[in-house]
Amino acid sequence: MAKKKDNGIMKVLMVITYKGYAIYIRMVDSKIFIWDVIFENQLFSSFIVITPKVGEKGLNEDEIKEVIKMCYAGAAATVDNLLGVELSEKDKDMLEKFESAKTQIEGEA
Repeated sequence: MAKKKDNGIMKVLMVITYKGYAIYIRMVDSKIFIWDVIFENQLFSSFIVITPKVGEKGLNEDEIKEVIKMCYAGAAATVDNLLGVELSEKDKDMLEKFESAKTQIEGEA
């Protein structure tokens, strides 16, 4: 049977477990990436909006793989936080750099 082309606006990119908790990573309208974690019968969710480079119609496969990694990292960090896992010094430094860059981009610096 031939594979049917999916023309929907939402696509499931990954379903995986982390420390026994389900993580769902989805793409909506080719630029909104959502991760969901089911933790003790509660839903935790966040999203990232990544737009294509100027002149491009969409993200390429490698760019989508990188966004999946970012979403997975966010979902895994949420699970760790909910479990009370302490961040390593390396992860604390990375988080501080990320939050600093985020603040500058948002114009709150």
